[in-house]
Amino acid sequence: MKFYELLDVSPYATAEEIKAAYRIQVHLHHPDRLRQANDAVRLYAEDRLKKINEAYATLSDPAKRSTYDAVHLKQKSGRDAAGPIWRATDDEAREAEYPEFYNGPRGGAGRGRRRRKEADDWMRQQEEARKTEEFMARQKRAAEDAERKRQEDEERARHAARNRYPRSAVHGDVLVCTLTPGLTVELVRVPAGEFLMGSDPARDPHTQPSERPQHRVRVSEYFISRTPITWQQFTRYRAAMKIEGPMTPPGHDLHPVTQVSWDDAVAFCIWLSGPGWKYRLPTEAEWEKAARGPNAQLYPWGDVWGGDRANANNIHTGTTPVGAYTPAGDSPHGLQDMLGNIWEWCQDWYDSETYAQITTIQDPVGPTVGDGAVIRGGAFDSPLRHARAAARNWDYPFKRRANVGFRVIAQSIAEP
Repeated sequence: MKFYELLDVSPYATAEEIKAAYRIQVHLHHPDRLRQANDAVRLYAEDRLKKINEAYATLSDPAKRSTYDAVHLKQKSGRDAAGPIWRATDDEAREAEYPEFYNGPRGGAGRGRRRRKEADDWMRQQEEARKTEEFMARQKRAAEDAERKRQEDEERARHAARNRYPRSAVHGDVLVCTLTPGLTVELVRVPAGEFLMGSDPARDPHTQPSERPQHRVRVSEYFISRTPITWQQFTRYRAAMKIEGPMTPPGHDLHPVTQVSWDDAVAFCIWLSGPGWKYRLPTEAEWEKAARGPNAQLYPWGDVWGGDRANANNIHTGTTPVGAYTPAGDSPHGLQDMLGNIWEWCQDWYDSETYAQITTIQDPVGPTVGDGAVIRGGAFDSPLRHARAAARNWDYPFKRRANVGFRVIAQSIAEP
């Protein structure tokens, strides 16, 4: 049964198993692998390779294998033997197979065994080296597959980002949020710094108790939309999210959107938010700084009211297109319609005692609960006492009114 032993397979091995085992044995005993071995090892491997080829030639041929099995397996089983079966030891068997190698003219059986042990040790080392090479090859393939997958995932992410809307990009001091090709929201950078928030009765005859005391506030950098959000922009959001709502009034695509609740405005901000940017409603401090600049002027353009600078005090019966009063009505930061046209939702909840309870001057945030949310700026139907940069008002967050809309701010955030 030495043919099966030579290929290191079971007598019940399939043709495919015999073929695979043969390839392994040829690889192990091939002269190319033994260039660095000594003469004894190469001689041993050469003789054994001949036997391996002979074994494969027999076992790979069904007819020859059948004849071989009929003789050798039957003899091995002892069914046709008259007495006890003689079984050679491994040493004796190999010496019988390679007498010229183990018992040549210059050496006896002892030297043959030493040679055999030397050869066996070498072959065992070669087998271990082969297994190590295979393991390292598998590791390398796994690493290459992982790197290829990472690169493919990155490319898919880049492709998705290129085709994702809304998406935001900074161009100098302007952040452009693209809602869909050809439709954008433009936001202006407001640098970090201090300003005076609230009213000084000595300077503003319309000051209200809820606006006092006037106090200094420091606000971090942010971007704020140049105009209130328009019907056209908000309708795009509703279409993308499949949300039903009031139809855009005829000819009002570029008018500020109205009939939106505080919750509607917050949901719009969440839709705008994406990689690297968080959108939300402005705090009172952010809104007021954007409206009046660092010098506490009463109106975005200065301390003197001008009827040709804002849509307020019922000079029109409804809203006007955003930017209709630019540049005369612009704020020091280049923002349009900060007063008049519509009231604008803020992030804070309203408390008439907020200023009296000031505990911080860095990025102050108002209450997070209350009866209503802050609205700022006055609307087309607001009297002059409400159309001031410091004026404070509120409304129920679930209300949708014809004179209330919003604008948004964006802040850069670290990507995960």
